[in-house]
Amino acid sequence: MRNILLAFLVFSFNSCEWESSTTANNNFAKTLSEDQVINKTMNEFIGEPTNQNEMDKNLILNHIIDNKLDMESTPDGIYYQITKEGIGNHPTMKNTIITNYHGTFLDGKVFDSTIDKKPFTYPLNRMNDGWKKAIPLMKSGGKAIFIIPSRLCYGEEGFGDLIPPNTVLKFEVELIGIKGTK
Repeated sequence: MRNILLAFLVFSFNSCEWESSTTANNNFAKTLSEDQVINKTMNEFIGEPTNQNEMDKNLILNHIIDNKLDMESTPDGIYYQITKEGIGNHPTMKNTIITNYHGTFLDGKVFDSTIDKKPFTYPLNRMNDGWKKAIPLMKSGGKAIFIIPSRLCYGEEGFGDLIPPNTVLKFEVELIGIKGTK
């Protein structure tokens, strides 16, 4: 059974024309054994993906397996792991968020990061759809990992030379604070 599943995963992954590698910055993620991850994700794979959403899902699941991550998913297809519980309230669309984040592609290549920089402060309602849905899962002072499908970030258009079209993005986020309403 395991060999069949692994063959299926290789087929699914290769049909998406992406290469897999482990994430270099996986230092605060909760991990599972390979068997635990496969058991948790095996029913979620799409055998023959027919659209970008299905390809993104398989890419995300392969990344989770490769890195043995213990992640949950939202109905929108965002995979996440709260690695440190915060305190207080969850941010809403009326709040401005203050974060440190580290954004990578699934191959670990960094495309943006506030590490060693000033924290990022921005109204949540002006963020991309992925952040609008993911950040409210956190509380102030919390940390999380989010893997966001391309349609909820920059979709078919990408973002200039920085982010190619149809790219799944991974963020390690620390929600430093939440400012009032705007």
